[in-house]
Amino acid sequence: MRMTMIRRLSALALVAVLTACGGNATVPENHFYRLEVTPPEAPGKQLMAGVLEVDRLLAAGELTQRSIVYRRADNPHQLQAYHYHFWNEAPGVLLQAELVSYLRAAGIASTVVTPEMRARPDFAITGRVEKLERVIGGSNAGVIEMNLVLRRVNDGTVLVAKTYTREFTPKDDGLTALVKGFSAAARDIFKAFVNDIAAQI
Repeated sequence: MRMTMIRRLSALALVAVLTACGGNATVPENHFYRLEVTPPEAPGKQLMAGVLEVDRLLAAGELTQRSIVYRRADNPHQLQAYHYHFWNEAPGVLLQAELVSYLRAAGIASTVVTPEMRARPDFAITGRVEKLERVIGGSNAGVIEMNLVLRRVNDGTVLVAKTYTREFTPKDDGLTALVKGFSAAARDIFKAFVNDIAAQI
């Protein structure tokens, strides 16, 4: 009986100590970021008559999650994720939404939709996010790499299939500057994609 009481008192003392230690600890605040790709200055020539569907972009590994990813310049094979810095949605969803907005503003097709709209598409864009990462060390660059494919639905003809890569140096070491750099780099990729479509249609 006495041993049981001692154990209980020891357990209560341990809980009290842990509570006291944790009471003064500051919990880091979560930070959320979104991409904001600037639309083209003015609509261009309509390249496709009909409905263009843009699917959610695929990704793998850490890029399926919302944490912002980084790697060290001296260890390019190891990816790590920030614990308190997140995209407001998974990268594939973010880039899909920004690509849809960009293509609509560019006037590239009669209608630009996503699959959940359940329209019957004449053309379809699919793709994959290969890289969306910060490189710590050296120039502290940001790197974005995307595979984008455009095909005609009725016969399955692939009109454009290309990998686009952009590397940039943020204005400072903060993550806000990094995200702004990603937005500008994504815009450059979207513009190049539209130019490639124009060359094929």
